Amino acid sequence: MEENLIFLPHCLRSQDCKARLDANGYNCINCGKCEIGGFKKQAEEAGYHVFIVPGASMVKKIVKEHGSAEMIIGVACESELREGAKLTKKYKIKAKALQLLKDGCVNTEVDWQKLKAIANLK
Repeated sequence: MEENLIFLPHCLRSQDCKARLDANGYNCINCGKCEIGGFKKQAEEAGYHVFIVPGASMVKKIVKEHGSAEMIIGVACESELREGAKLTKKYKIKAKALQLLKDGCVNTEVDWQKLKAIANLK
């Protein structure tokens, strides 16, 4: 079965985030301190696999492990999105991207409504 993957940057997390990092990114505990938990729950209910990652190197590792990915939605700063575009081209995976409204590696922002629209979530 082919999978749809969503990659969110770890910089969207609250600075008070208690999520732990493992081989597949940060494990959101849905504490309510940021919007990731609610989005992740909604996306997973729609069949997506959601990963909260520190950067492109982890995205590459996860994509290799999920060799059956049909489509990837990536949220990131411009430089990370360029890396993601190279990766999806290499593996011939359909991709959609959304650039952060505010980047800088901490306290970043994304248009959550636009992300939900890209993922066809209500």
